Amino acid sequence: MKPMSNLDFFFNPKSVAIIGASDTVRFGFATTKFLLNSKFKTYPVHLNKTEVLGHRAYKNVKDIPDEIELAIILVGSEHVPQTIRDCIDKGVKGIIIESAGFAETGNKKYIELQERVKQMIKTSNIRAIGPNCVGVTDFHNKFTTADVNFKRAIGGSISIIAQSGVLGNVFIDWGNAQFIGFSKSITLGNKIDIDEVDILEYLNKDPHTRIITLYLEGTNRGKEFIDVLKNMSKPVLVLKNGRTEIGSRAVISHTSSIAGNDKMYDAVFKQNPMIFRVYDFYEMFNMAHIFASQPLLKGKNIAIITASGSLGILACDELVDKGLVLAELKQETKQKIRDIIPDYVSIKGTIDLGPAMFGTLSGTLEVIFDDENVDALIFIFAVPRWPLEQFNFSMAPHFRLMKKLSKKYGKPTVCVCFGSRWVFEYINNSAFKFGIPVIDRIEHAVNAFKMMYEYNFTVNSLQRNE
Repeated sequence: MKPMSNLDFFFNPKSVAIIGASDTVRFGFATTKFLLNSKFKTYPVHLNKTEVLGHRAYKNVKDIPDEIELAIILVGSEHVPQTIRDCIDKGVKGIIIESAGFAETGNKKYIELQERVKQMIKTSNIRAIGPNCVGVTDFHNKFTTADVNFKRAIGGSISIIAQSGVLGNVFIDWGNAQFIGFSKSITLGNKIDIDEVDILEYLNKDPHTRIITLYLEGTNRGKEFIDVLKNMSKPVLVLKNGRTEIGSRAVISHTSSIAGNDKMYDAVFKQNPMIFRVYDFYEMFNMAHIFASQPLLKGKNIAIITASGSLGILACDELVDKGLVLAELKQETKQKIRDIIPDYVSIKGTIDLGPAMFGTLSGTLEVIFDDENVDALIFIFAVPRWPLEQFNFSMAPHFRLMKKLSKKYGKPTVCVCFGSRWVFEYINNSAFKFGIPVIDRIEHAVNAFKMMYEYNFTVNSLQRNE
């Protein structure tokens, strides 16, 4: 593989050529329409058209009078080699080959075609993403080669690396619905040139990225992959599929990657405390969302305020299983809480406010955050829909206070919401404005806190040893 280079031109190109630009609703239409109406200088290229969506079209990328930094290739796979040759002759810096019909088919003809394209890239100065992908998105400058709705998308500090183009788009769409903010998204496809090693190195230096999520089907550069993971200074959440024999075979047929032995990958991930393995994409993005939106956890002591005693107990079990601790409140804190809450409310372990929650939550929050024995808060919301509608309860003031206190004391806060989809959306809509993450699984909140604690511990240890 080529030495590491600056890949900024993939995410913030000075000029873009869309080769195979479409003005009808088909493959490539959304990308063409978006970029031609964006702030990015974009040139459509089409062999048989002089105009695409009101913009002059060129028969060949070499006919464009300006220099081209990035070319997006949307032509049929049989036309890709000549298209790449034209891009090389033009002096294009990077190409994104979105076209499918290569080694992922399992057909010898298309496997050989991919190898031919790979060798062309290898012997040139051009860098390539793909084929069989949807390319990249930058959520801060709003550049994309995929189909992203920027009216819904939120800029943030989570970056996504995925091999599957469709899955990469699904991640973004689901994240948008949960008010999760992203920095960059990269789908790698069949990885004839740029792969997860290159992108991990790039994102590790990216100022807009705080945490990286990696959906990995396999790697073709084992040693380099191990080396880059060892050198990561940002947390990486890895969702590795192909864990079973059947899954491994499916990986090869999907993106022609080598899945490898799952135990080997597990051992690699454990070599750097910055690398955290997850087992489903809900866990991956819930944990990333919490990490990206909250102050780092400085200690293991977690306070739990709950509307359900049973759910509070489940949360306690999760804390113990993950090596964290239920916070032991100071006596003066307990007394202050007793002065606020009814006699029937238990504060022996978790703080189970039950039906008294709406009248006592704000005062309880003030006291809890002020306790130096508390390092973080899990707030468990479990109220049915009908009282929320009937009594017009509003959680917005409580989430506003949580945000204020979390920022003041530097203590991360997560809301775990149980109930119907209506209840979850009601709570999420209230909390989003104040930057409080809302998730629906206790174990994900606890896993996120564990990750944050281990990350903070590792960073502090490295700083002490410098």
